[in-house]
Amino acid sequence: MSALLDLQRRFRAALLGGADAAPPPEVLGGLVDAAARLAIYRGNVIGNLTGALRLTYPAIERLVGAAFFAAACARFAVATPPDSADLYEYGAGFAAFLEDFEPARTLPYLADVARLEFAVTRALHAPLVPALDAAALAAVPAAAEDGLRFLPHPSLSLLDLAHPAPAIWEAVLTEEPDLRAARLGAIDLDAGGAQLAVLRGAKGPALLALSPAAFALAGALAGGTPLGEALDRVAAAEAASCLGLLLTQGLFAGCRAPGGPTHSEGTIP
Repeated sequence: MSALLDLQRRFRAALLGGADAAPPPEVLGGLVDAAARLAIYRGNVIGNLTGALRLTYPAIERLVGAAFFAAACARFAVATPPDSADLYEYGAGFAAFLEDFEPARTLPYLADVARLEFAVTRALHAPLVPALDAAALAAVPAAAEDGLRFLPHPSLSLLDLAHPAPAIWEAVLTEEPDLRAARLGAIDLDAGGAQLAVLRGAKGPALLALSPAAFALAGALAGGTPLGEALDRVAAAEAASCLGLLLTQGLFAGCRAPGGPTHSEGTIP
């Protein structure tokens, strides 16, 4: 291991180790001692990561308040530092973190709202790739249709939510306070959840409610299951309509027959 890599790892461990973590000896003191210097840097890092999470999760912050949100973000940032320089990708595990975050146990819907918010952010920042269209599908030989595999659109997320997260998300982001309170008050938290496809639409993020059959088919196809096998998992009476819905709503960016080229409206990155 190189000396530089070792130093970086020790500095990272001290940075994320909390206020009691001792700085590496390479962090020198001066007018401000080494521990205080590290604390300043730690504060800047946590602050920047909190700012990134704030951009992704505005509904969560509004639901729990700024102080609660900042405390949750600080705990999450220490436990789950970014593994990419692109902070738009940061926070994918925030929903799972909130499920186990003891102060949030009285808000069981919070994690589902976080899942929805991350999916919306992902849709907004996904590569601009055209959706698969009927003309591209027509190029696939009939004999190859059962083995056809679909490429999910890069903006697509499939969410199986246990709580009415879409209604909560839309209501809490209402800017007018009285209207926001009325909309939140009208939500039945015991109404159950939803199965959604979230992707980028023509006018921004699109939330598409799916039937259980359509959701199962979407998940199978997005996961790489061949078309024939995926359709066998859906009742025959629903198969054609479910597939048609998924295709017309743009859930896929391309398709590939066994041993053949990828068919798409545009170039698959």
